[in-house]
Amino acid sequence: MIIRNIIVAITLALFFVFPAPSRAQDMDILLRPQAHIEGAYVTLGDIFSGLPIDQETVAVAHAPQPGQQAVLDYRWLAGIAQRYKVAWRPRTTADQIIITRDSQSIGMDEISDVIHGALQENGIAPPFSVDMGGDTFRIELPVDAPAQIEVTGININRRTGRFIADVTTGRGSAQQRTYRMSGRYFPLEQVPVLVDPVRRGDIVRPDQVELQEVRSDRLQANVLRNPSDVIGKEVRRNVGPGEPLLNRDFTAPILVKRGAIVNIRLETPNMSLTARGKSLENGSVGDVIRVVNLQSNKTIQVEVTAENEVRALPSMSQ
Repeated sequence: MIIRNIIVAITLALFFVFPAPSRAQDMDILLRPQAHIEGAYVTLGDIFSGLPIDQETVAVAHAPQPGQQAVLDYRWLAGIAQRYKVAWRPRTTADQIIITRDSQSIGMDEISDVIHGALQENGIAPPFSVDMGGDTFRIELPVDAPAQIEVTGININRRTGRFIADVTTGRGSAQQRTYRMSGRYFPLEQVPVLVDPVRRGDIVRPDQVELQEVRSDRLQANVLRNPSDVIGKEVRRNVGPGEPLLNRDFTAPILVKRGAIVNIRLETPNMSLTARGKSLENGSVGDVIRVVNLQSNKTIQVEVTAENEVRALPSMSQ
């Protein structure tokens, strides 16, 4: 009984010397599930709500890099709460907060544009495109940093088209950073492409063709370079929009088919005659073919001028 009384007395003494945190106080101070910050440090106010004003701005950790996140777990949070005398304690091991550092993003398109300008300033004649080897890279800047970027140095291999560029952000400020980036430039050439898909046997209309800049290294030797080489031609295979067009994929359409009845026209400075004939061969515009004059039953040579229209060639007639 004496020993038991001694234990009770010691327990009561410890209770009054080290009182347990108040349940009401625990409920006043709450852990935020997440926080978005702009500055370089994480403060108590970013982590906990319900703090006294003088505690909210106390910096307790370095912030993540701009655009990145950090997860603070229950152990770290418990240590911070104890160190700064915050009346909070974790209730489960799942207690945590996700800290996200806000940022300004500069994507690869903007970086490529700046490098494109630097290449021009260094004597690379347009048109050309810049290939940085991927479009997922981004430069993340603090929200208060100057957002301009510039090329502060560039080394160009004109034989291979490769370059190494120093891209600097926030020049002249405390947030100045320089990134060394490599890539390659490619000359561009304007070639006709289709704006609509066409099928074998279709005749290409003028409204289906437009000029588009294409990297010269992607063009085959027999690529067509003039819209007139495409318009009015018959397609020999299915062709999709945007593809460089090859000479072998198109042919002059057959306007006169073998066995077709055609109109024969003979024009000289002194006369103009017409007759009906029957074609002995297929022919496209400009082709010289043989037809039988149905009136004289003679075979003559004619030039195809339009669909089932031919022009007699007196010097070649039989």
